[in-house]
Amino acid sequence: MNPVTPHYAPIPQWCAISGMGRTRTYEEAGKGNIRVIKVGGRSLVDVPHGLAWLSSLPEAKLGPAHRQQSAAA
Repeated sequence: MNPVTPHYAPIPQWCAISGMGRTRTYEEAGKGNIRVIKVGGRSLVDVPHGLAWLSSLPEAKLGPAHRQQSAAA
């Protein structure tokens, strides 16, 4: 059974859905990348808008993993 994704979510729930941290969420909202509305004192993230933005980001280009040598070696 698939969980239902809400249209609007409080910041902690958005962080759980997106994997983003609270600080980064507010930074991106300040840049206009994530839409946040105010309902009274609560901040609610427009989840479909935020997920669409995340989907638009480029794929990470990661190099080969480097193993650290231990100090004893």
